[in-house]
Amino acid sequence: MMMREGMLQRTTERVTSYIQQYVTLAGAEKREEVFRLFDNMQHFFPHWGIMTCQHMHPDILYMSDNCPYILGHSYEYLDKNNSIHKYFDHVHEADQADLHSCFAFQHDYLQAILPEQHQYYRSVFHYRFKTADGQSIYLQDEKAVLNLNGEGNLYYYLVRDVTAEKAFNGVKIELYRHEHTLKKINEYKPSARHSRLSKREGELVTLIKQGLSTKEIAWYLKISHHTVRNIKSKLFEKYKVNNTVELLNMTA
Repeated sequence: MMMREGMLQRTTERVTSYIQQYVTLAGAEKREEVFRLFDNMQHFFPHWGIMTCQHMHPDILYMSDNCPYILGHSYEYLDKNNSIHKYFDHVHEADQADLHSCFAFQHDYLQAILPEQHQYYRSVFHYRFKTADGQSIYLQDEKAVLNLNGEGNLYYYLVRDVTAEKAFNGVKIELYRHEHTLKKINEYKPSARHSRLSKREGELVTLIKQGLSTKEIAWYLKISHHTVRNIKSKLFEKYKVNNTVELLNMTA
């Protein structure tokens, strides 16, 4: 189900209101400095796309040249459709509600932290994103903050396609604090609240992991193979997956 625009708008307004009230933002006078910095970063980290937060910094709109290759859309399309609402249209339908919950979690967490401390925190979002050809990629989306010599906070994103590196097992946000190195301090995975396995489901998933066939699972659990297929079908629906591999990833 597509993300309801009203709900997304309210969350965006909450974040904007908080930032405008309490945070000093880097302004247009920092544009050239920011562009030089991120151009250099792109050379050192070619697999990471870099973007400034267009909502917080409408006068400092930056998008690295590699973003189209990572996100699977043309530079012109991304530049024209850079609002949070347009971006959410390309988040996998099954991930939109949970991603919205993760954004709300991030807002509530950072609201309790002094703005001058924001630069020491990093939020890492995990979700699926749809490319122009309809393919879904596993996106790692980091939200970070730079304090520009005490003259304001710059909010920016680092995005990377990690589809080939790891299996997607649900939308989540990880929070890190920089203490000499980045230290993970919290994690929130919305699906964990409503997708717990029942005893029978757990038995079935365990046997699938062991490589047993439907017939073998039915014999082992002393149920019919029709019941096995029915439980499996309900698990696909519960975890919003299309095949056994995706199911095992989501229940890992």
